[in-house]
Amino acid sequence: MTAAMRIALFTESYSPVINGVATAVEWLAEALRERGHTVVVFAPRYPGHVDPSGHAVRFPSFILPHHPNYPLAYPTSRDVFRAFRDGEFQVAHSHTPFATGQAARRWARRLGVPLVTTYHTLYAEYAHYAGSVVQAVARRWLIHLSRRYCQSADAVVVPTAPIRDVLRSYGLKRSVEVIPTGLPSRPPPAPDPTFPRGEFGIPPGAPLVLYAGRLAREKNLGLLFSAFARVAKALPQARLLVAGGGPWLERARALARDTGAGERIVLPGFIPRHRLPLCYVAADVLAFSSMTDTQGLVLVEAKACGLSAVSVAAHGPATIVRDGVDGFLTPNDPQVFADCLLRLLCDRDLRARMSEAARADAARFSIHTTARRYEEIYARVQRKRSGW
Repeated sequence: MTAAMRIALFTESYSPVINGVATAVEWLAEALRERGHTVVVFAPRYPGHVDPSGHAVRFPSFILPHHPNYPLAYPTSRDVFRAFRDGEFQVAHSHTPFATGQAARRWARRLGVPLVTTYHTLYAEYAHYAGSVVQAVARRWLIHLSRRYCQSADAVVVPTAPIRDVLRSYGLKRSVEVIPTGLPSRPPPAPDPTFPRGEFGIPPGAPLVLYAGRLAREKNLGLLFSAFARVAKALPQARLLVAGGGPWLERARALARDTGAGERIVLPGFIPRHRLPLCYVAADVLAFSSMTDTQGLVLVEAKACGLSAVSVAAHGPATIVRDGVDGFLTPNDPQVFADCLLRLLCDRDLRARMSEAARADAARFSIHTTARRYEEIYARVQRKRSGW
């Protein structure tokens, strides 16, 4: 273990916001503290939320009308800068190139502190939120921002190798390290017949497909529902549990109805993260349809609970699911996706073998391995900055 350090983590999303980046930052901060480091998270203020003393500094923030759960930071706060300066941090670790990340870059350079950045999100794949008229311009700008920000950092990290390739395709001319987002080591819970099956009226013996994650355009939900409609036709007792909320919740409900199998698709909305493991152990297979994820944290969580997955072979998930070993990777084709779901749902022995393989593979995603590798990077950029 390296000597204790003072580390500032900068993020656009943090508790009580629930998404992959917020969770990754929270778990990393906890693991680094357990390893003896002082860690303070710099994030937008969330109305009504109070952090544990000393764990976070909050930027003043504002709320956009259509995104009430995602406050945005004012990155020019003098009080927040003073907290960063007075904290005498040895490393600034940014998890975003946007407002809080720009503050981290400016302040780190001003004070001579090395800057590490982790590129968690393929921002250019979210350009559709800018609207059809300016989507192409927004995509080019996001690629430019990503390249320029990463080029300015002392070290760049991505969660999976395909994302390193994406950054290189953007024109990034520097080394990029791969460190998967790790999980805390927790045993899976015992199955609970009251949740989710009892809670949502899913029969005890019904084959259960689980989707866990945000409901948004980039999650490729059309594939998910189209594939499950084929599963339901071949296996009428099967159910699909869609555990998540987001901007497409009502659209997802409409898509479910349009499949003709809507009565077998359960859309309860957001499920608290601490209850998701009960969904993993209740399900027979995880379905992951996203084409844009840099890793797919739910795929790793599912592995830890012994749940195999069927995933589109795109970007990060293609390195998490081992095709034919602990799940299946498919093209973006609803029939192929459905066929793989049916193979797992109809073959108990195959499920058992893949479940065991998934559980064994989860060990490579330990949060303490992730923290240790970041420690090595922090120590290296400090030495380089100091001229050792």
